[in-house]
Amino acid sequence: MGKTKKLTKDLTTKPGCVIITVEGGEKGPMTFDFNKLPAAIQEKFGPFGYGHKLGDSAAGRSGKDAEAAIMKVQEGLMKGDWTVRAPAVPKISVAEVATNFSKLAPAEQKIAEKLLKSLGISVPGIS
Repeated sequence: MGKTKKLTKDLTTKPGCVIITVEGGEKGPMTFDFNKLPAAIQEKFGPFGYGHKLGDSAAGRSGKDAEAAIMKVQEGLMKGDWTVRAPAVPKISVAEVATNFSKLAPAEQKIAEKLLKSLGISVPGIS
């Protein structure tokens, strides 16, 4: 079961505006117009948002992989594509690790358990 969303943000219905609806709130959809913010705040939001968009693309990555993800998003933005995303970071399934662990010979299981422990990885039923 996934997380229940506490709020939704609509950035497309009204260009230049953010429409936020809070689950269980009383106000209903609230519209915030970027263009009504003072110029000094708008000037700060541009670089902040730009940095945030680029930085998000590097989440879960490091080194060259982080740089490549940032550049992919930057190239998309320069082409006018807001939705370009860096490829997802591969995820490791704990269930798959446990299944593969159970297929190892006992001597290999001891080595794998020691390695997982040294890496600080806890797998239920193993470490």
